[in-house]
Amino acid sequence: MDATTALIQRVTTPGYGRVAIDASDGWTYLADLRWFEAVYCFPRTESAWHEVAPDSSGYALIWTSRFEVHVDQVMALATRVEPSKQTA
Repeated sequence: MDATTALIQRVTTPGYGRVAIDASDGWTYLADLRWFEAVYCFPRTESAWHEVAPDSSGYALIWTSRFEVHVDQVMALATRVEPSKQTA
């Protein structure tokens, strides 16, 4: 329980419903967030999906539709984890 939460340093959207984050722990997490599609503010179009940025603290991703996910949610839903190219 003494571990600190990794922060989001960079985000990309490789496809609708999917994100890839480079985290401060040196790993890239690729996650499918379509699990959240029932949330009313979930972005409904491909173009809206790409309108995302980390919040100012690096703890969450926020879309222009006001949909938001926490870094821990992205990590928990990760389908692939690999060493970050940012640290290489």
